[in-house]
Amino acid sequence: MSFRFNFSCNDDHKIERNTNLIETNTKKVQWLESEEITVDTQIEQLDSMVQHAKMFICGDNIEIGHVVANEAVANIISEDGVQNGTELAESNHSDLITGKYEGGLKIWEGTTDLIEYLIESVNKNQWKEANVLDLGCGAGILGIYSLLNGAYTTFQDYNKEVIKYVTIPNVLLNLEDDSEMCITRCKFYCGDWSSFNKKLDNSKPYDIILTSETIYNEENYDKLIEIFLQRLSKNGSAYVAAKTCYFGVGGGTRQFEKRIEKCGSLKSEVCWKSTGGIQREILKITHTSQQ
Repeated sequence: MSFRFNFSCNDDHKIERNTNLIETNTKKVQWLESEEITVDTQIEQLDSMVQHAKMFICGDNIEIGHVVANEAVANIISEDGVQNGTELAESNHSDLITGKYEGGLKIWEGTTDLIEYLIESVNKNQWKEANVLDLGCGAGILGIYSLLNGAYTTFQDYNKEVIKYVTIPNVLLNLEDDSEMCITRCKFYCGDWSSFNKKLDNSKPYDIILTSETIYNEENYDKLIEIFLQRLSKNGSAYVAAKTCYFGVGGGTRQFEKRIEKCGSLKSEVCWKSTGGIQREILKITHTSQQ
């Protein structure tokens, strides 16, 4: 069964092509185990990547460099001889294949929404020395913004190859050859949220958690909420950028709000709404005990 992704409930007549699909089957999904990824050969590959890098431009003067997704795919090598998630998605012309590939090669609309909100609404001083998590990071745009403003940043994405061939190169591209900063101020993880949560250091909660376009699948809501509950600092804030409704899938901001309310220990508020087109929002989530 296939589900369309990236469209609101009222915009199904706009669907034009089959590159925005979630592909699922009736079998139980086997989610990938989490592991930490180290920075190594990406530094050696950086010179060739810089030549074809593009710029993510936001606000009046925010420019974040990133590698071209098609070139990243060409560099991805199956380490075990088995077709990995990004190769599978590419061959099937699909943005999402549940449990195999979770959209990390594409910079989604919610990323633009959230970084613009952060620029306008979060004081730059809040980033300095803050512990930040970019959850479902993909290209890592949000985490790179926090890093450039003085934060310690953890980048997490579902697919290992996305972290190795996209996220880490993107971070390096923006550090002006200061690869040591990438090593000392960043951590990189791949895999499922549940196993990722178990690997984190209990003594280092996150002051800010950022996540964009990650609530399309209701099956993963409890995993995400558990990370907020366990890993968000007492006075920290999580920001979730998403569409109000993901057509054909069932997920969206209203459904996620209901799950947040049900857990009882977190509260959410809509801190931003789009003004036209596909309806999008940003939810700010904090502990209910926060004053």
